[in-house]
Amino acid sequence: MSKFKPGVYTGVASGNGYDSKPSKIKVAVTLSEDRIEKVEILSHGEIKGVGYGLKTSPVETLPGEIVKHQSLGVPPVIGAEKTSKGIIKACTKAIEKSGANTKPLMKKVPREAHADEERFVDFLILGGGAGGLAAGVQARQVGGDVLIVEAAGVSGGSAARSGGKLVAPGTKWQEAIGIYDSPDMLFDYMMGQSKGKADPKKIRYFCDHAYENLLWLEKCGWKCFSTEPIHESIVPWRVYNSEGGSYMSAGQGGHITSAMHEEYERLGGEIIFNCSLKELIFEDGRVKGAICEYAGGGKLTVRANNVLLTTGGFAANREMLEGLYPCMKGYFTDVPKTNVGTGITAGTAIGAKEYVSPGVQVNYMSLTPALIGINEEAGLIVNAEGRRVVNEWSYQYVVGDALMRTQSNNGWYISCGNELYDTVNRAFANGPVPGFPDVFADSIEELAEKMHVDYATLKETIDRYNELSDKGVDEDFGKPAKFMFPIKGPRYAAFYYTPCITVTFGGLVTDLMGRVLDKDNRPIPGLYSAGETASVGIYGTIYPGCGTSIGSAMIWGRLAAKLVTNQPID
Repeated sequence: MSKFKPGVYTGVASGNGYDSKPSKIKVAVTLSEDRIEKVEILSHGEIKGVGYGLKTSPVETLPGEIVKHQSLGVPPVIGAEKTSKGIIKACTKAIEKSGANTKPLMKKVPREAHADEERFVDFLILGGGAGGLAAGVQARQVGGDVLIVEAAGVSGGSAARSGGKLVAPGTKWQEAIGIYDSPDMLFDYMMGQSKGKADPKKIRYFCDHAYENLLWLEKCGWKCFSTEPIHESIVPWRVYNSEGGSYMSAGQGGHITSAMHEEYERLGGEIIFNCSLKELIFEDGRVKGAICEYAGGGKLTVRANNVLLTTGGFAANREMLEGLYPCMKGYFTDVPKTNVGTGITAGTAIGAKEYVSPGVQVNYMSLTPALIGINEEAGLIVNAEGRRVVNEWSYQYVVGDALMRTQSNNGWYISCGNELYDTVNRAFANGPVPGFPDVFADSIEELAEKMHVDYATLKETIDRYNELSDKGVDEDFGKPAKFMFPIKGPRYAAFYYTPCITVTFGGLVTDLMGRVLDKDNRPIPGLYSAGETASVGIYGTIYPGCGTSIGSAMIWGRLAAKLVTNQPID
């Protein structure tokens, strides 16, 4: 008896998407009487460098895997699970159209197991995100003996999922639109944002090398799409979008990481995927490699003269993050599930010094379809107690930091639908969204009850805000009068703000050259680190601007590669 009715069937399912836009993945599945003959992806809207665009990404690999194993139970690509599941779901719907029972096709296919193996290399890079790829390219440009080992099935890390923004002063793109900027000006801004808590030497190095870093990336194939401000209130404009990005975009970071990935491969570089760091090899007082483990089983031992840790931060490690920052309980993140602090743990296990930062890159925002909080909306924002704590017309991470400093697990955006922002006014007009904790009321007392905050506190906050709005002067926090929208009813809404975290601060302590230090502040021979694994000295408690994390990871990744391969350092 035949399994299938022969023919070509189409199916559509949701994928990952980008820039807050849902993606629809459309596939065509060709069936014979007893086989899945072909799977073709007809269209999609996935993230470059995550869902598609690489030899190992789901769009390129999963159709062949489904045919090879004759199964819909093939494992998702690690780090690109949403796209993988979307492809499998679309294929399932297509096959169901033939009248076939898809349940037998769902039996899970195990990940590929590997025999234990030992490798020898001069320069081992653990992590294939922005810092690791930059280091790999820099080393291969002079023929360096280098290997990248990546825990996910695709490169790019959290950088690939980002908005694809970079920051630099005194650039040709600024000059083209009549903007004057300089490393000194960026230095003053970043040190100011850190409230003096950042390392002046590291900030100085970043500011002096940020533009050169972008020109280097441009030679790898990256293209600057547009120039924009860090925030409307901050001048000069010094943020640069990758292709297709603008303002609070998401998903364009793959244009940065894909450019470096492709250049690394063009130069003959090798990446081993689906292989996680387990421990560093530390012998005779120096690091001599690492022991890693494949996702499907099998141990990879890499002996190396030099090791660079660029395994990312720990935003996907809920136990670790909420343990360090209890007020972040229930936070939202969209970083790869491999961002669990692996490099930090491995480094501290051999005596590396760790710094626990008092802050993280936190943005409080509504997760309803309106996504209030990412588009510079600046109405009344209160903390979990119903108190106003900040000039809302500030950079979103300034707002987030102010809320976090009050130990607030959440915040609220309060409105009467009378604002400059279409996002807020539409959400107000649409009313409650089923499944989301936003609340609507006909009085402040009712609003406080639904928000589970003290009525007297909330009323005092709103009364004071209205008083300042009527005066036209924000005596408490200095917000411009045009953003002081009165909260006077007759209907009220409070949009629930969840803390959203992408970048973690702190980690392994390094010197200016990116060498990991021990607890006595001495460099550990053979060990370097860059990116979120070692984002010490770059931040205070506020994330200063889009592109800082990616840019600093690349700068110190490249610096480590230069040291290892004896390239000139300026």
